[in-house]
Amino acid sequence: MGTVFEYKGGWRFKYKDAAGVWQTVTSKARTKAAARAEMQEKELEAERQRLGLAPTSLNPDKLTVAGLMRWWLDTYSSHQEAHESNEGTIRNHILSAPLASKLLEHVRAGDIEQLLQSKAGELAPGTVNHIRQFFVRAFNKARKAGKWHGANPAEDVETRRVPETMVNILAPEEVFPFFAALELHQRPAFAGAIFTGLRKGELCGLRKDDADLVRGLILARHSYDRPFPKSKKQRPIPIPAEFLPFIRYALEATPGPWLFPDADGSMRTKTWQPEDILRRALKRAGIVTGYTHSCRRKTCRYSEERPDAEIRPCPKCGFKLWPTGKVRHIRFHDLRHTYASVLLMFGANLVSVQKLLGHSDPKITERRYGHMLPSFMKTEVDRLRFGLDQLAPEVRDGSSGFDRLSASGGDGTASPAFTAAGQPLGIPLVSAPEPRKPEAGTPSVSREVPASLLAGCRGLEPLASGVTGRRYNRLN
Repeated sequence: MGTVFEYKGGWRFKYKDAAGVWQTVTSKARTKAAARAEMQEKELEAERQRLGLAPTSLNPDKLTVAGLMRWWLDTYSSHQEAHESNEGTIRNHILSAPLASKLLEHVRAGDIEQLLQSKAGELAPGTVNHIRQFFVRAFNKARKAGKWHGANPAEDVETRRVPETMVNILAPEEVFPFFAALELHQRPAFAGAIFTGLRKGELCGLRKDDADLVRGLILARHSYDRPFPKSKKQRPIPIPAEFLPFIRYALEATPGPWLFPDADGSMRTKTWQPEDILRRALKRAGIVTGYTHSCRRKTCRYSEERPDAEIRPCPKCGFKLWPTGKVRHIRFHDLRHTYASVLLMFGANLVSVQKLLGHSDPKITERRYGHMLPSFMKTEVDRLRFGLDQLAPEVRDGSSGFDRLSASGGDGTASPAFTAAGQPLGIPLVSAPEPRKPEAGTPSVSREVPASLLAGCRGLEPLASGVTGRRYNRLN
């Protein structure tokens, strides 16, 4: 039986722990009764520990934050595709922080919050959320492994709000000129990206036996040479008709077991930089946002922005200005966004697109890949037709304050006809592409394209059979 006694104007008590050893505790209680209640709680906890009903220590291995993170990296992260990235983030932003030396029982939610606040100006909100998630995962795994018996302090830390940014995708009318600007040996891999929506690792990991031409399927079973894709789910993807010539060429003409290998027949690795190929091809195709005209005289360094590629003299020294096309920032992964977005715009069912992409929830597909081209959205909002343009106030030149929608669309194209009930008779989703001038000094695109590589390549078509939707039904 423990005892309570007075000590320096306060109270202390003695009790036997789970090992039967007397422990002396200085209480913060103001009264003897409160100190006795605290002692009884300690005795009850010790009794539960002796009976095996409670752990003897919250942190039996005396782990620090650094020890916890290293254990998580070695045990759970080492076999993941993103292990190198995980290790670099933890090493640079957690192990180097003062918090790393704290024992787990001393870590509070406020400690993690202060660490994240210190990274706010240095890192993007999404990266800060990744750091928080490392804490959440490590504490949860330690609890399941019996290395930590307390609460997870990281779960009480709020996530940062990540601003939504515009994602650049290829418009349907840009796909053909882009492919025509690619070199012949580059087209199969890019066709695989835009006709299957596979991630870069999944595309590089495709083997020739993953192409089932009998059933018309591509089997996504690997990420690089790892046995499973990122989602840990192997999935079949239907092969569209326009993709078949590229697959047949890859099966017959490329060496080795990989479907889209490197030049020597080996598997493409993470060091492959398809973004460089993508942007150079867009420049050659004239798919640019404008041109930077720079003086060819090294000592002059004059430059100006122009919307065209016309050769003109330098106003400073008289030398010729050299135009360089400015390509919008677009990643290889944005071809996956193009695949999903075009399918959705053309009426594909959201759940079907979710299955094709390998997502676990349609909400993820809609949120990340439901991008709509401005030209498509313009067609959608032009359905708002009330005849109010006839009542718009007049301006000095005699025209109305708004464009005459009955005569043309806002982009100069003819507006669709409407029935008496106000229903559209037909709305084109994709307008014909305007001819673009190639960038000065770049090689012209070869027109000698083998039919086996570019046969019938007229755009994109929905991949999923049985795809339905209001837009799809209306268009068909």
